[in-house]
Amino acid sequence: MTEWRFDERSNVELDRVIEARRTIRSFTERVPPRDHVEKIIRAGLLAPFASVAVEGCENFRLFFVMEKGSAAFAEAAKIIRARTVAAFEAMKQNLPDGANLPAFAGRLQAIADGGELGFESAPYFVVIAERRGFPPVEARSLAHVLENMWLKATALGIGLRLISATGQQSDDPEFCGLLGISPGEFGLDGCALGYPTEVPEPTRRPNFEDVVSWLD
Repeated sequence: MTEWRFDERSNVELDRVIEARRTIRSFTERVPPRDHVEKIIRAGLLAPFASVAVEGCENFRLFFVMEKGSAAFAEAAKIIRARTVAAFEAMKQNLPDGANLPAFAGRLQAIADGGELGFESAPYFVVIAERRGFPPVEARSLAHVLENMWLKATALGIGLRLISATGQQSDDPEFCGLLGISPGEFGLDGCALGYPTEVPEPTRRPNFEDVVSWLD
């Protein structure tokens, strides 16, 4: 049996990393070392998973790394942009007369108008694939993966931005074909990695005492 050995220094450092984590929305041209990217991915590989849902599947979790300037990177951006524009147009067409577009539509419209997808300026775009099973909890596992990757990236001084549009490509034949997987076989999510041009201030959180209740 493996013995857990932790000390106060580990505890303090973990607190620092958790508190330092930020969403990075702009990246410099500097490219993180490949071994640092691999360490981030390894942290994601170590995240919890639904063992019952993927029982018997050895490679239930896959990672696809695309570097800025590569053909795969450009093709991924092209596909996601096209699907995002189509989703925005469908949203507008299905909106009841007189109704206002939801706030999220503003983000889609910005992309439809040529705005950045969120990863095009980053040195790396990483897609994570989690095999679907029963019960269907792949989205939860992907969240664990990205949290691990986010914290590891923070510890390495590398910025991370979630690319939520990646999840909408899970059943897309063209995008899945780019990855070499079958449409619908995996749930997908993704992130951009790179050095931040600036580190945002902490996001406002509720007061600890106001949100924690100890129940008898």
